[in-house]
Amino acid sequence: MDEDDAIETKAEQALLEIEHLTSGATDVSFEVEGRTVRHEASDELAALLSEQADETDLSESELLRLHVDLFSGAFRDDDAVRPPNAPPE
Repeated sequence: MDEDDAIETKAEQALLEIEHLTSGATDVSFEVEGRTVRHEASDELAALLSEQADETDLSESELLRLHVDLFSGAFRDDDAVRPPNAPPE
């Protein structure tokens, strides 16, 4: 998979997880330009991001980026290290 396809796949997985947890969504739409992802948040996600922005010194877009980074890391398999006590795959 080339890098552009990988970024799009990771972004879709992460955004879908975030939207599903906040709004129950089962589909997301977004645009990828280079390494920039544009997504129109659902009302529920927008409310969560607004609340979190009020509690921090971060903007809503910065918070969404952090959430996406967190979730996309959960789907990373290229550099994952299995702990020694993990069950066999």
